[in-house]
Amino acid sequence: MIDLEKAPALLRDAVGALEGAFAGDGAPDPFADLRQRARASFEAKGLPTTRDEAWKYTDLRPALKPDYRSALGLDADAAAVDAAIEGARIPGLEATRVVVVNGQLDTERSDLEGVPSKVTLASLAHTVANGAEGLADTFGRHVDLDRDAFAALNSASSLDGFYLEVPRGVAVETPIHVVHVITADAATYVQERNLIVVGEAAQATVLESFAVVGDAETFRNDLTEIVAAQSAVVRHVRIQDEGPDAHGVSLVQTYQSRDSDVSTLTFTFASGTVRNNTVMVPDGEGCQSTLGGLYLCHGDQHVDTNTLVDHVAPGCQSNELFKGIVYDQSTGVFNGKVFVQREAQQTNAYQQSQGVVLSPDARHYSKPELEIYADDVKCSHGSTTGAVEPEHIFYLRSRGVSESDARAMLLYAFAHDVVEMVDLELVRDALDARISERLK
Repeated sequence: MIDLEKAPALLRDAVGALEGAFAGDGAPDPFADLRQRARASFEAKGLPTTRDEAWKYTDLRPALKPDYRSALGLDADAAAVDAAIEGARIPGLEATRVVVVNGQLDTERSDLEGVPSKVTLASLAHTVANGAEGLADTFGRHVDLDRDAFAALNSASSLDGFYLEVPRGVAVETPIHVVHVITADAATYVQERNLIVVGEAAQATVLESFAVVGDAETFRNDLTEIVAAQSAVVRHVRIQDEGPDAHGVSLVQTYQSRDSDVSTLTFTFASGTVRNNTVMVPDGEGCQSTLGGLYLCHGDQHVDTNTLVDHVAPGCQSNELFKGIVYDQSTGVFNGKVFVQREAQQTNAYQQSQGVVLSPDARHYSKPELEIYADDVKCSHGSTTGAVEPEHIFYLRSRGVSESDARAMLLYAFAHDVVEMVDLELVRDALDARISERLK
């Protein structure tokens, strides 16, 4: 149980906000049962600690210590927010722009002109309030409320974010670029909820960028659900570049129907203590599931990646690749599990984690796992952690390359494998440029 008297101010305030959420404005809440179950789970489970196996290497207590205030309703420095949005822009990329400031969709800064007429792209809070058709079959349906307290807290709250619904047979040709901005002139926390629903034989690409305006510490608790119908194709990329004082826990939860193809990739460049959870459930024969990520950690940065692929249907394939580069006193963590249920015969699952440690005080922990209950499968996993090989540096130096350039070239090649998983060339170019900048 969570002892609120001893809990961090962030959690006391968040639980206090639940009272208002449950009181509401008198209008019926179509998700009242979900919120009640989520709140009960949150209060019963308590905060994760290093005694929990899944959190063995990540202690959130230091990140929760500041006296955070809620971001909701905060006045934002317009010029600074605009600069952050501009800084997140991908050079040359024509995209539909969605802006979320302090957890709320900013319609004035968003540019939705390129959205096809049949596609819904709107505020999630507004969509829930107006009871969009089909929402009851998707919102919160596939999130395991008992997996961690932060997902339950998010689900218990009345939150905003973006809602994307692509109807059957519609291909959204223009990528959708969502820019999330937190304004922080004092310690600030934000909760956000997003939902992406892609209909049968429909297609969409969603790129998310995260930024912080201000020098104060922040804590983000965000949850994004992706629901892909039969034969749908979804490409999802996240770029976390918020700064060394940006902490938080995030969850990307995907659910796939037959013959769908979903990929979700996360790139973390600048952060404080961050836990990135990804859960993929291919629940129909013939699903393709791809998840991957890259984290470059310096200073005392701590990035923890936790993944779960739950194969519950036969004839599906999953491909998982995560890489980390850690130096200074930073820490990288990868903990990935692949479940193959008894019914999921002829599953093909691949999982790989690789880390490079560049200084004596840096740490990289990796724990890939397979749990298989079917007998006709092809599953493999692997993990490697090490340093840059001296002979590789020597080889490049013998050809006139300086030692620093040789090291950067090797690390760039190591990281680029994950970048290659991104479909959009201009996004790959932007990621390559950011990686090169960080490796100088």
